[in-house]
Amino acid sequence: MSTTPRGPTGEAPLPPADLALRRLPITEIGSDADLFRVHRSGLDPVFYGPGAGLPPVYRFDSPGGRFGVLYLAPGPDAALVETLLRQPQRLTVDYREIAVRSLSILRANRPLRLVAAQGANLSRLGTTAALATGPYDPCGAWADALFDHPETPDGLLFSSRHNPDETCIALFERKDIVLTRQKSIPLPDMLADVGRLLDRHGKSVFGAP
Repeated sequence: MSTTPRGPTGEAPLPPADLALRRLPITEIGSDADLFRVHRSGLDPVFYGPGAGLPPVYRFDSPGGRFGVLYLAPGPDAALVETLLRQPQRLTVDYREIAVRSLSILRANRPLRLVAAQGANLSRLGTTAALATGPYDPCGAWADALFDHPETPDGLLFSSRHNPDETCIALFERKDIVLTRQKSIPLPDMLADVGRLLDRHGKSVFGAP
């Protein structure tokens, strides 16, 4: 009996050799658009990781640390999903994970030009949906390749691994981008909204006061 695995390997293809010659599918987000990030309440919401001298941690971190990446979303639900639903087999979310976090609303000082790495654009770029769901190493290579592309995009839009209906943003650290916090809301102050989002995903809060 053959032991050869069936189907694809699960990794996204590496950037094609001619990527620099391809026209990128760019979506522009205006400077008047709200951007959302869930973070620990005692920390600044604007953090381009992983930090100087540290190895890559998250999906689109630059493998060589050439630039930082800030993860945020064009809507609050995506930011909450990416933070609170990272354990898909669990039916509950510990209230302690909610209590220590806030949702911040940010705005950029200029329009952001983002590669729309979703839907039909994945094939145009030369990759697959595994860019948002598969192992991280190829994704880091894509971040470097897009950062260096002649069209100089500011980052990319990609589908949430935990709910593909939601869109996330990986924003590259570029010197002329300034993000300003409009306001921050502690998640316990919006527990009803958090509860509705969790219920929609078949989850509930455990240990709420």
